[in-house]
Amino acid sequence: MKGLHNYSCIFSTSIIPILCPNIVSLFSTMQTNKLHSTIKKQSLPERKICTYKPNIWKYDHLLTLTSEYSEEKYKVEAEKLKEEVSYTFSNSTISPLDLLELIDSIDKLGLSCYFEVETKEALEKIIMSVKTSSSSKEENLYATALCFRLLREHGHHASQDMLKDFFDGKGKLKVSDVKTLLEVLEGSYLSMEGENLLDDTRMFTTKNLKSLVSKSDYTFTNKDYTLSFPLAWRVKWYDVRKHICAQELERNNTNPMLLKLAKLNFNIVQATHQKDLKHVLRWWRNLSIVEDLSFTRDRIVESFFCAVGVAPEPRHGNMRKWLTKVIELVLIIDDVYDIYGSLAQVQQFTRAIEKWDPNEVEGLPECMQICFRSLHDTVEEISVEIQQQKGGLSALPYLKQVAELERGDVASSILCYMQQENVSEDVAREHIKSIILDSWKKINYHFNTVSTSHRKLVKHVVNEARMAHVMYQFGDGFGVQDGETRDQVLFNLVHPIT
Repeated sequence: MKGLHNYSCIFSTSIIPILCPNIVSLFSTMQTNKLHSTIKKQSLPERKICTYKPNIWKYDHLLTLTSEYSEEKYKVEAEKLKEEVSYTFSNSTISPLDLLELIDSIDKLGLSCYFEVETKEALEKIIMSVKTSSSSKEENLYATALCFRLLREHGHHASQDMLKDFFDGKGKLKVSDVKTLLEVLEGSYLSMEGENLLDDTRMFTTKNLKSLVSKSDYTFTNKDYTLSFPLAWRVKWYDVRKHICAQELERNNTNPMLLKLAKLNFNIVQATHQKDLKHVLRWWRNLSIVEDLSFTRDRIVESFFCAVGVAPEPRHGNMRKWLTKVIELVLIIDDVYDIYGSLAQVQQFTRAIEKWDPNEVEGLPECMQICFRSLHDTVEEISVEIQQQKGGLSALPYLKQVAELERGDVASSILCYMQQENVSEDVAREHIKSIILDSWKKINYHFNTVSTSHRKLVKHVVNEARMAHVMYQFGDGFGVQDGETRDQVLFNLVHPIT
Protein backbone atom coordinates (compact mmCIF):
# COMPACT_ATOMS: atom_id res chain seq x y z
CA MET A 1 0.00 0.00 0.00
CA LYS A 2 2.98 2.33 0.22
CA GLY A 3 2.80 2.91 -3.51
CA LEU A 4 -0.88 3.83 -3.65
CA HIS A 5 -0.33 7.53 -3.07
CA ASN A 6 1.84 7.93 -6.18
CA TYR A 7 -1.07 7.26 -8.53
CA SER A 8 -2.54 10.65 -7.76
CA CYS A 9 0.45 12.30 -9.43
CA ILE A 10 -1.45 11.72 -12.67
CA PHE A 11 -3.85 14.48 -11.74
CA SER A 12 -1.51 17.19 -10.50
CA THR A 13 2.26 17.26 -10.76
CA SER A 14 2.47 20.51 -8.82
CA ILE A 15 0.33 19.68 -5.78
CA ILE A 16 0.90 16.00 -5.12
CA PRO A 17 4.65 16.19 -4.38
CA ILE A 18 3.77 18.45 -1.45
CA LEU A 19 1.04 16.27 0.02
CA CYS A 20 2.22 12.75 -0.74
CA PRO A 21 4.93 12.49 1.95
CA ASN A 22 2.32 13.19 4.62
CA ILE A 23 -0.07 10.62 3.18
CA VAL A 24 2.71 8.03 2.98
CA SER A 25 3.27 8.58 6.69
CA LEU A 26 -0.40 7.89 7.38
CA PHE A 27 -0.50 4.72 5.29
CA SER A 28 2.65 3.44 7.00
CA THR A 29 1.38 4.11 10.51
CA MET A 30 -2.15 2.87 9.87
CA GLN A 31 -0.97 -0.61 8.80
CA THR A 32 -0.64 -1.62 12.44
CA ASN A 33 -2.42 -4.94 12.06
CA LYS A 34 -0.23 -6.38 9.32
CA LEU A 35 2.08 -8.33 11.62
CA HIS A 36 5.09 -9.68 9.74
CA SER A 37 8.43 -10.76 11.13
CA THR A 38 11.01 -8.03 11.71
CA ILE A 39 13.85 -10.36 10.77
CA LYS A 40 15.93 -9.04 7.88
CA LYS A 41 15.05 -10.28 4.42
CA GLN A 42 18.40 -12.00 3.96
CA SER A 43 17.62 -14.49 6.75
CA LEU A 44 14.09 -15.29 5.59
CA PRO A 45 13.31 -18.62 3.91
CA GLU A 46 12.80 -18.72 0.15
CA ARG A 47 9.02 -19.05 0.56
CA LYS A 48 6.74 -17.86 3.33
CA ILE A 49 3.34 -19.11 4.36
CA CYS A 50 0.37 -17.24 2.92
CA THR A 51 -2.25 -16.57 5.59
CA TYR A 52 -4.72 -14.52 3.57
CA LYS A 53 -8.25 -15.85 3.39
CA PRO A 54 -9.93 -16.58 0.03
CA ASN A 55 -12.08 -13.93 -1.60
CA ILE A 56 -15.60 -13.80 -0.10
CA TRP A 57 -17.42 -12.00 -2.94
CA LYS A 58 -19.56 -13.79 -5.50
CA TYR A 59 -18.71 -11.95 -8.69
CA ASP A 60 -21.62 -13.46 -10.62
CA HIS A 61 -24.00 -11.91 -8.11
CA LEU A 62 -22.30 -8.51 -8.16
CA LEU A 63 -22.39 -8.47 -11.96
CA THR A 64 -26.18 -8.77 -11.82
CA LEU A 65 -26.63 -5.65 -9.72
CA THR A 66 -29.09 -3.23 -11.27
CA SER A 67 -30.63 -0.01 -10.02
CA GLU A 68 -33.66 1.85 -11.24
CA TYR A 69 -31.96 5.05 -10.06
CA SER A 70 -29.74 5.05 -13.13
CA GLU A 71 -32.77 6.26 -15.09
CA GLU A 72 -32.82 9.90 -16.16
CA LYS A 73 -36.13 10.67 -14.47
CA TYR A 74 -34.52 10.43 -11.04
CA LYS A 75 -31.86 12.99 -11.98
CA VAL A 76 -34.65 15.32 -13.11
CA GLU A 77 -36.43 14.80 -9.80
CA ALA A 78 -33.21 15.56 -7.92
CA GLU A 79 -32.81 18.84 -9.79
CA LYS A 80 -36.34 19.87 -8.84
CA LEU A 81 -35.66 19.12 -5.17
CA LYS A 82 -32.41 21.05 -5.42
CA GLU A 83 -34.28 24.13 -6.60
CA GLU A 84 -36.70 23.89 -3.68
CA VAL A 85 -33.92 23.59 -1.12
CA SER A 86 -31.94 26.45 -2.66
CA TYR A 87 -34.75 28.88 -1.76
CA THR A 88 -33.83 28.34 1.90
CA PHE A 89 -30.54 30.18 1.36
CA SER A 90 -32.34 33.30 0.17
CA ASN A 91 -34.88 33.31 3.00
CA SER A 92 -34.50 36.71 4.65
CA THR A 93 -35.60 35.36 8.03
CA ILE A 94 -32.97 32.65 8.31
CA SER A 95 -30.50 33.25 11.14
CA PRO A 96 -26.71 32.89 10.79
CA LEU A 97 -26.84 29.80 13.01
CA ASP A 98 -29.62 28.22 10.91
CA LEU A 99 -27.57 28.95 7.80
CA LEU A 100 -24.50 27.31 9.31
CA GLU A 101 -26.49 24.23 10.27
CA LEU A 102 -27.98 24.08 6.78
CA ILE A 103 -24.49 24.10 5.25
CA ASP A 104 -23.37 21.47 7.74
CA SER A 105 -26.33 19.24 6.85
CA ILE A 106 -25.68 19.67 3.14
CA ASP A 107 -22.06 18.61 3.60
CA LYS A 108 -22.86 15.62 5.79
CA LEU A 109 -25.65 14.43 3.50
CA GLY A 110 -23.34 14.40 0.49
CA LEU A 111 -25.05 17.28 -1.32
CA SER A 112 -22.21 19.80 -1.54
CA CYS A 113 -22.02 19.51 -5.34
CA TYR A 114 -25.61 20.78 -5.63
CA PHE A 115 -25.06 23.93 -3.59
CA GLU A 116 -21.47 25.03 -4.19
CA VAL A 117 -22.34 28.59 -5.15
CA GLU A 118 -24.93 29.06 -2.41
CA THR A 119 -22.59 27.65 0.23
CA LYS A 120 -19.68 29.86 -0.81
CA GLU A 121 -21.81 33.00 -0.75
CA ALA A 122 -23.40 32.09 2.58
CA LEU A 123 -20.07 31.44 4.30
CA GLU A 124 -18.70 34.75 3.10
CA LYS A 125 -21.73 36.56 4.54
CA ILE A 126 -21.69 34.94 7.97
CA ILE A 127 -17.97 35.10 8.73
CA MET A 128 -18.48 38.26 10.75
CA SER A 129 -22.12 37.86 11.72
CA VAL A 130 -21.84 34.92 14.14
CA LYS A 131 -20.07 36.95 16.84
CA THR A 132 -22.71 39.66 16.71
CA SER A 133 -25.64 37.28 16.88
CA SER A 134 -28.34 38.19 19.39
CA SER A 135 -28.74 34.56 20.50
CA SER A 136 -27.85 33.34 23.97
CA LYS A 137 -24.21 33.04 25.05
CA GLU A 138 -24.35 29.24 25.00
CA GLU A 139 -25.81 29.16 21.50
CA ASN A 140 -23.30 31.78 20.37
CA LEU A 141 -20.38 29.61 21.45
CA TYR A 142 -21.83 26.68 19.54
CA ALA A 143 -22.35 28.85 16.44
CA THR A 144 -18.78 30.13 16.64
CA ALA A 145 -17.40 26.60 16.93
CA LEU A 146 -19.52 25.41 14.01
CA CYS A 147 -18.50 28.42 11.95
CA PHE A 148 -14.80 27.78 12.65
CA ARG A 149 -15.05 24.15 11.52
CA LEU A 150 -17.02 24.89 8.36
CA LEU A 151 -14.72 27.73 7.33
CA ARG A 152 -11.67 25.48 7.61
CA GLU A 153 -13.37 22.56 5.91
CA HIS A 154 -14.20 24.79 2.95
CA GLY A 155 -10.72 26.29 2.76
CA HIS A 156 -11.54 29.75 4.16
CA HIS A 157 -9.25 31.51 6.59
CA ALA A 158 -10.28 30.92 10.19
CA SER A 159 -7.89 31.91 12.95
CA GLN A 160 -7.61 29.72 16.02
CA ASP A 161 -8.29 32.92 17.98
CA MET A 162 -11.96 32.43 17.11
CA LEU A 163 -12.05 29.90 19.95
CA LYS A 164 -9.97 31.71 22.57
CA ASP A 165 -13.02 33.21 24.34
CA PHE A 166 -14.30 29.69 25.02
CA PHE A 167 -11.87 29.45 27.91
CA ASP A 168 -10.87 33.01 28.86
CA GLY A 169 -13.73 35.27 27.82
CA LYS A 170 -17.15 36.11 29.20
CA GLY A 171 -18.77 33.28 27.28
CA LYS A 172 -16.63 30.61 28.92
CA LEU A 173 -17.45 27.10 27.73
CA LYS A 174 -19.39 24.95 30.19
CA VAL A 175 -18.06 21.44 30.60
CA SER A 176 -21.63 20.12 30.55
CA ASP A 177 -22.43 21.68 27.16
CA VAL A 178 -22.07 18.46 25.15
CA LYS A 179 -23.23 19.89 21.83
CA THR A 180 -20.66 22.67 21.87
CA LEU A 181 -17.90 20.45 23.25
CA LEU A 182 -18.36 18.04 20.37
CA GLU A 183 -18.29 20.86 17.83
CA VAL A 184 -15.16 22.39 19.36
CA LEU A 185 -13.48 18.99 19.35
CA GLU A 186 -14.27 18.44 15.67
CA GLY A 187 -12.80 21.84 14.83
CA SER A 188 -9.63 21.15 16.81
CA TYR A 189 -8.75 18.28 14.46
CA LEU A 190 -8.41 20.81 11.63
CA SER A 191 -5.39 22.31 13.35
CA MET A 192 -2.08 23.10 11.70
CA GLU A 193 1.46 23.01 13.05
CA GLY A 194 2.11 25.61 15.75
CA GLU A 195 -1.54 26.13 16.72
CA ASN A 196 -1.08 25.43 20.40
CA LEU A 197 -4.49 26.81 21.34
CA LEU A 198 -6.19 24.13 19.23
CA ASP A 199 -3.97 21.45 20.77
CA ASP A 200 -5.01 22.59 24.24
CA THR A 201 -8.63 22.76 23.08
CA ARG A 202 -8.54 19.17 21.83
CA MET A 203 -7.10 17.87 25.11
CA PHE A 204 -9.59 19.89 27.19
CA THR A 205 -12.67 18.81 25.25
CA THR A 206 -11.54 15.18 24.99
CA LYS A 207 -10.98 14.97 28.73
CA ASN A 208 -14.39 16.43 29.56
CA LEU A 209 -16.28 14.44 26.95
CA LYS A 210 -14.74 11.19 28.18
CA SER A 211 -15.80 12.15 31.67
CA LEU A 212 -19.37 12.73 30.49
CA VAL A 213 -19.43 9.47 28.52
CA SER A 214 -18.58 7.58 31.70
CA LYS A 215 -21.65 9.00 33.44
CA SER A 216 -24.82 6.98 33.04
CA ASP A 217 -27.04 10.05 32.70
CA TYR A 218 -25.41 11.07 29.39
CA THR A 219 -26.24 9.33 26.14
CA PHE A 220 -24.23 10.36 23.09
CA THR A 221 -25.59 7.70 20.71
CA ASN A 222 -22.86 7.45 18.05
CA LYS A 223 -21.38 10.87 18.72
CA ASP A 224 -18.75 9.55 21.11
CA TYR A 225 -17.16 8.06 17.97
CA THR A 226 -15.74 11.56 17.48
CA LEU A 227 -13.45 11.06 20.46
CA SER A 228 -11.27 8.63 18.51
CA PHE A 229 -12.27 9.17 14.88
CA PRO A 230 -13.16 12.81 14.03
CA LEU A 231 -14.98 14.01 10.93
CA ALA A 232 -11.74 15.38 9.49
CA TRP A 233 -10.32 11.86 9.26
CA ARG A 234 -13.38 10.19 7.78
CA VAL A 235 -14.38 9.75 4.15
CA LYS A 236 -17.45 11.94 3.86
CA TRP A 237 -19.23 9.80 1.29
CA TYR A 238 -19.00 6.72 3.51
CA ASP A 239 -20.66 8.68 6.32
CA VAL A 240 -23.57 9.98 4.21
CA ARG A 241 -25.92 7.08 4.80
CA LYS A 242 -25.25 7.19 8.56
CA HIS A 243 -26.14 10.88 8.60
CA ILE A 244 -29.32 10.23 6.60
CA CYS A 245 -30.39 7.62 9.14
CA ALA A 246 -29.56 9.94 12.03
CA GLN A 247 -31.52 12.84 10.53
CA GLU A 248 -34.50 10.62 9.86
CA LEU A 249 -34.67 10.08 13.60
CA GLU A 250 -34.68 13.85 14.13
CA ARG A 251 -37.37 14.80 11.65
CA ASN A 252 -38.44 17.83 13.66
CA ASN A 253 -35.01 19.39 13.14
CA THR A 254 -34.50 18.35 9.52
CA ASN A 255 -35.55 20.03 6.27
CA PRO A 256 -37.78 17.33 4.70
CA MET A 257 -36.89 18.36 1.15
CA LEU A 258 -33.19 18.21 1.98
CA LEU A 259 -33.55 14.74 3.46
CA LYS A 260 -35.56 13.54 0.46
CA LEU A 261 -32.89 14.89 -1.90
CA ALA A 262 -30.14 13.22 0.12
CA LYS A 263 -31.79 9.79 -0.10
CA LEU A 264 -32.46 10.19 -3.81
CA ASN A 265 -28.94 11.43 -4.51
CA PHE A 266 -27.38 8.55 -2.54
CA ASN A 267 -29.23 6.02 -4.67
CA ILE A 268 -28.35 7.84 -7.91
CA VAL A 269 -24.66 7.95 -7.02
CA GLN A 270 -24.73 4.33 -5.85
CA ALA A 271 -26.17 3.29 -9.23
CA THR A 272 -23.17 4.92 -10.93
CA HIS A 273 -20.78 3.17 -8.57
CA GLN A 274 -22.41 -0.19 -9.29
CA LYS A 275 -21.94 0.36 -13.01
CA ASP A 276 -18.25 1.13 -12.47
CA LEU A 277 -17.88 -1.89 -10.17
CA LYS A 278 -19.19 -4.20 -12.86
CA HIS A 279 -16.69 -2.72 -15.32
CA VAL A 280 -13.69 -3.47 -13.09
CA LEU A 281 -15.04 -6.93 -12.22
CA ARG A 282 -15.16 -7.82 -15.93
CA TRP A 283 -11.64 -6.46 -16.37
CA TRP A 284 -10.42 -8.50 -13.42
CA ARG A 285 -11.98 -11.69 -14.72
CA ASN A 286 -10.55 -11.18 -18.19
CA LEU A 287 -7.10 -10.63 -16.70
CA SER A 288 -7.27 -14.14 -15.17
CA ILE A 289 -4.28 -13.44 -12.98
CA VAL A 290 -5.50 -15.05 -9.75
CA GLU A 291 -5.41 -18.56 -11.22
CA ASP A 292 -1.68 -18.17 -11.83
CA LEU A 293 -0.91 -16.32 -8.61
CA SER A 294 -2.71 -18.33 -5.97
CA PHE A 295 -0.68 -16.79 -3.12
CA THR A 296 -1.97 -13.27 -3.77
CA ARG A 297 -5.00 -11.44 -2.44
CA ASP A 298 -8.04 -11.37 -4.71
CA ARG A 299 -9.36 -8.04 -3.45
CA ILE A 300 -10.82 -6.26 -6.47
CA VAL A 301 -14.01 -5.30 -4.58
CA GLU A 302 -12.04 -3.79 -1.70
CA SER A 303 -9.80 -1.98 -4.21
CA PHE A 304 -12.87 -0.48 -5.84
CA PHE A 305 -14.27 0.44 -2.43
CA CYS A 306 -11.03 2.29 -1.76
CA ALA A 307 -11.19 4.08 -5.14
CA VAL A 308 -14.76 5.23 -4.48
CA GLY A 309 -13.65 6.70 -1.17
CA VAL A 310 -10.98 8.73 -2.96
CA ALA A 311 -13.26 10.01 -5.73
CA PRO A 312 -16.97 9.29 -5.09
CA GLU A 313 -18.44 11.94 -7.42
CA PRO A 314 -20.30 10.36 -10.38
CA ARG A 315 -18.27 12.32 -12.95
CA HIS A 316 -15.04 10.64 -11.83
CA GLY A 317 -15.87 7.17 -13.14
CA ASN A 318 -12.64 6.85 -15.13
CA MET A 319 -10.57 7.88 -12.15
CA ARG A 320 -12.26 5.18 -10.06
CA LYS A 321 -11.63 2.52 -12.70
CA TRP A 322 -7.98 3.45 -13.19
CA LEU A 323 -7.33 3.73 -9.48
CA THR A 324 -9.00 0.37 -8.74
CA LYS A 325 -6.77 -1.39 -11.24
CA VAL A 326 -3.65 0.20 -9.81
CA ILE A 327 -4.61 -0.58 -6.19
CA GLU A 328 -5.28 -4.26 -6.98
CA LEU A 329 -2.01 -4.60 -8.86
CA VAL A 330 -0.14 -2.88 -6.02
CA LEU A 331 -1.63 -5.45 -3.63
CA ILE A 332 -0.36 -8.24 -5.85
CA ILE A 333 3.12 -6.70 -6.07
CA ASP A 334 3.00 -6.30 -2.29
CA ASP A 335 2.33 -10.04 -1.94
CA VAL A 336 5.12 -10.92 -4.35
CA TYR A 337 7.54 -9.03 -2.13
CA ASP A 338 6.10 -10.19 1.20
CA ILE A 339 5.17 -13.80 0.50
CA TYR A 340 6.63 -15.24 -2.67
CA GLY A 341 9.90 -13.77 -3.89
CA SER A 342 13.36 -14.45 -2.56
CA LEU A 343 15.70 -11.52 -2.02
CA ALA A 344 17.43 -12.02 -5.37
CA GLN A 345 14.11 -12.41 -7.20
CA VAL A 346 12.48 -9.29 -5.79
CA GLN A 347 15.65 -7.31 -6.51
CA GLN A 348 15.44 -8.41 -10.13
CA PHE A 349 11.73 -7.65 -10.15
CA THR A 350 12.44 -4.17 -8.80
CA ARG A 351 15.03 -3.54 -11.54
CA ALA A 352 12.47 -4.57 -14.15
CA ILE A 353 9.99 -2.04 -12.81
CA GLU A 354 12.61 0.69 -12.60
CA LYS A 355 13.66 0.08 -16.22
CA TRP A 356 10.07 -0.67 -17.27
CA ASP A 357 11.43 -3.49 -19.41
CA PRO A 358 9.64 -6.90 -19.76
CA ASN A 359 12.95 -8.47 -20.80
CA GLU A 360 14.29 -7.86 -17.30
CA VAL A 361 11.98 -10.50 -15.76
CA GLU A 362 13.30 -13.35 -17.89
CA GLY A 363 14.52 -16.12 -15.65
CA LEU A 364 12.11 -15.31 -12.85
CA PRO A 365 9.37 -17.80 -11.87
CA GLU A 366 6.48 -17.81 -14.33
CA CYS A 367 4.06 -16.32 -11.80
CA MET A 368 6.33 -13.32 -11.25
CA GLN A 369 6.62 -12.81 -15.01
CA ILE A 370 2.83 -12.92 -15.29
CA CYS A 371 2.58 -10.39 -12.49
CA PHE A 372 4.97 -7.99 -14.19
CA ARG A 373 3.33 -8.33 -17.61
CA SER A 374 -0.10 -7.65 -16.10
CA LEU A 375 1.24 -4.57 -14.35
CA HIS A 376 3.11 -3.37 -17.45
CA ASP A 377 0.23 -3.85 -19.87
CA THR A 378 -2.40 -2.35 -17.54
CA VAL A 379 -0.34 0.73 -16.76
CA GLU A 380 0.42 1.26 -20.46
CA GLU A 381 -3.30 1.00 -21.28
CA ILE A 382 -4.26 3.45 -18.54
CA SER A 383 -1.60 5.88 -19.74
CA VAL A 384 -2.98 5.79 -23.29
CA GLU A 385 -6.55 6.27 -22.04
CA ILE A 386 -5.57 9.25 -19.90
CA GLN A 387 -3.67 10.89 -22.74
CA GLN A 388 -6.58 10.34 -25.15
CA GLN A 389 -9.08 11.86 -22.74
CA LYS A 390 -6.99 14.60 -21.13
CA GLY A 391 -4.39 15.40 -23.76
CA GLY A 392 -1.01 16.83 -22.85
CA LEU A 393 2.05 14.88 -21.77
CA SER A 394 2.03 11.15 -21.09
CA ALA A 395 0.99 10.07 -17.61
CA LEU A 396 3.22 7.00 -17.81
CA PRO A 397 6.13 8.43 -15.73
CA TYR A 398 3.77 9.06 -12.81
CA LEU A 399 2.03 5.71 -13.11
CA LYS A 400 5.39 3.94 -13.11
CA GLN A 401 6.26 5.52 -9.77
CA VAL A 402 3.80 3.07 -8.11
CA ALA A 403 5.45 -1.40 -7.23
CA GLU A 404 9.28 1.16 -7.30
CA LEU A 405 9.27 -0.29 -3.88
CA GLU A 406 12.57 -1.90 -3.02
CA ARG A 407 11.35 -3.42 0.18
CA GLY A 408 11.33 -6.42 2.43
CA ASP A 409 8.78 -7.42 5.03
CA VAL A 410 6.91 -4.49 6.55
CA ALA A 411 6.56 -4.85 10.28
CA SER A 412 3.80 -3.21 12.24
CA SER A 413 4.85 0.31 13.18
CA ILE A 414 3.67 -0.37 16.73
CA LEU A 415 5.80 -3.51 17.02
CA CYS A 416 8.80 -1.69 15.57
CA TYR A 417 8.54 1.11 18.13
CA MET A 418 7.97 -1.34 20.99
CA GLN A 419 11.15 -3.22 20.11
CA GLN A 420 13.19 -0.16 19.27
CA GLU A 421 12.38 1.74 22.47
CA ASN A 422 11.59 -1.24 24.71
CA VAL A 423 8.19 0.15 25.67
CA SER A 424 4.72 -1.30 26.20
CA GLU A 425 2.09 -1.55 23.47
CA ASP A 426 0.03 1.25 25.04
CA VAL A 427 3.02 3.61 24.96
CA ALA A 428 3.77 2.63 21.36
CA ARG A 429 0.17 3.19 20.31
CA GLU A 430 0.16 6.68 21.79
CA HIS A 431 3.38 7.45 19.94
CA ILE A 432 1.91 6.30 16.61
CA LYS A 433 -1.22 8.34 17.28
CA SER A 434 0.95 11.42 17.75
CA ILE A 435 2.63 10.76 14.39
CA ILE A 436 -0.76 10.47 12.70
CA LEU A 437 -1.92 13.70 14.35
CA ASP A 438 1.21 15.53 13.20
CA SER A 439 0.74 14.22 9.66
CA TRP A 440 -2.81 15.53 9.61
CA LYS A 441 -1.58 18.95 10.71
CA LYS A 442 0.66 19.04 7.64
CA ILE A 443 -2.18 17.91 5.38
CA ASN A 444 -4.49 20.56 6.87
CA TYR A 445 -1.89 23.23 6.25
CA HIS A 446 -1.40 22.33 2.60
CA PHE A 447 -5.13 22.07 1.97
CA ASN A 448 -5.73 25.52 3.43
CA THR A 449 -2.85 27.16 1.55
CA VAL A 450 -3.37 25.84 -1.98
CA SER A 451 -5.15 27.99 -4.52
CA THR A 452 -8.92 27.71 -4.84
CA SER A 453 -8.53 26.24 -8.33
CA HIS A 454 -6.51 23.33 -6.95
CA ARG A 455 -8.66 22.64 -3.90
CA LYS A 456 -11.11 20.25 -5.57
CA LEU A 457 -8.20 18.24 -6.86
CA VAL A 458 -6.45 18.14 -3.51
CA LYS A 459 -9.60 16.81 -1.85
CA HIS A 460 -9.02 13.53 -3.68
CA VAL A 461 -5.51 13.32 -2.30
CA VAL A 462 -6.73 14.06 1.23
CA ASN A 463 -9.32 11.32 0.74
CA GLU A 464 -6.45 8.88 0.21
CA ALA A 465 -5.29 9.61 3.73
CA ARG A 466 -8.83 9.18 5.00
CA MET A 467 -9.14 5.84 3.22
CA ALA A 468 -6.08 4.67 5.15
CA HIS A 469 -8.14 5.14 8.30
CA VAL A 470 -11.17 3.42 6.77
CA MET A 471 -9.18 0.38 5.63
CA TYR A 472 -7.05 -0.04 8.76
CA GLN A 473 -9.02 1.48 11.63
CA PHE A 474 -10.63 -1.85 12.55
CA GLY A 475 -7.87 -4.18 11.37
CA ASP A 476 -6.44 -5.06 7.96
CA GLY A 477 -9.29 -4.12 5.63
CA PHE A 478 -7.61 -5.79 2.65
CA GLY A 479 -6.34 -8.92 4.32
CA VAL A 480 -9.52 -9.64 6.30
CA GLN A 481 -12.68 -9.11 4.25
CA ASP A 482 -15.43 -10.52 6.44
CA GLY A 483 -15.59 -7.69 8.94
CA GLU A 484 -16.07 -3.94 8.85
CA THR A 485 -15.02 -3.67 5.20
CA ARG A 486 -17.65 -6.17 4.05
CA ASP A 487 -20.35 -4.32 5.96
CA GLN A 488 -19.24 -1.01 4.47
CA VAL A 489 -19.30 -2.41 0.92
CA LEU A 490 -22.81 -3.76 1.36
CA PHE A 491 -24.00 -0.58 3.09
CA ASN A 492 -22.59 1.84 0.52
CA LEU A 493 -22.20 0.00 -2.77
CA VAL A 494 -24.78 -2.77 -2.86
CA HIS A 495 -27.97 -1.96 -0.91
CA PRO A 496 -29.92 1.18 -1.87
CA ILE A 497 -31.87 3.30 0.61
CA THR A 498 -35.52 2.28 0.55
